[in-house]
Amino acid sequence: MKRIDEIKNLLLTRKEISVQQLCSYFKVSAVSIRKDLTKLEEEGFLKRVYGGAVLAEHTPSIPKSCDFGFDNPIFYQLAEYACSCICDGDIIFLGSGRTCCILAKLLHKFSNLSVVTNNLTALDDLLASGARIYLIGGEVTSTDGITLFSSPENPAHFAPNIRVNKAFTSIYGIDLNKGLTVNSIISTYIYRYLPTIANKWYLMVSSDKFNKLSMYSAADLQDVDCIITDRCPPEYSKLFRAHQIEVKVLNAEDERITHETTDS
Repeated sequence: MKRIDEIKNLLLTRKEISVQQLCSYFKVSAVSIRKDLTKLEEEGFLKRVYGGAVLAEHTPSIPKSCDFGFDNPIFYQLAEYACSCICDGDIIFLGSGRTCCILAKLLHKFSNLSVVTNNLTALDDLLASGARIYLIGGEVTSTDGITLFSSPENPAHFAPNIRVNKAFTSIYGIDLNKGLTVNSIISTYIYRYLPTIANKWYLMVSSDKFNKLSMYSAADLQDVDCIITDRCPPEYSKLFRAHQIEVKVLNAEDERITHETTDS
């Protein structure tokens, strides 16, 4: 049942998918995938086509509470705030994850943008924005069953001379001792490369990611130049100030009160 649900998530995001892609994603046989697709076709969720399936034209609407995390208002607020840091003509890197996918939908506001990205799910929105797109290749994977991204094991081999003036990413977890952490080793490749190509790295992070730890260390906290968050715990604010890391808080007044209470 879990695999069926994940196939639904992927189709809702991508609208179409091949049997081969699903086999690679779930590490199961084509026979198993075809059985799943047949079941979903009988339910009216998808339509089978040669080599795969497409989302049915009349798929019932999904309740907002089941919108797989994209309905989280914090993600939209973080992405909107990130937009205030972007200017016409910028060369930016856009990372993977849902907040970055939302940011991609907002880039149509800008002209003459160049975007380097490994975010496959956001590709349609990036192309629609009119920006020049430079896609990083490598192994394709997903860590949430919803969004897809690619990452070469050595990004420096992709474009040794590439430079961006701003990078925008999200992260799975932030820990005072372990830094930025992710739940896939493939995710670490890009994060470790970013400080060498970006003049300024913006990290969009919801407050629930603080004190959250995952398996793989992706970067040190000191590698980030700016944190965009809805709330920053006092102990992290102190560390960020010590390392001259800029912090942009959605509700700046609440954050000021928190700092004053802590400092007193």
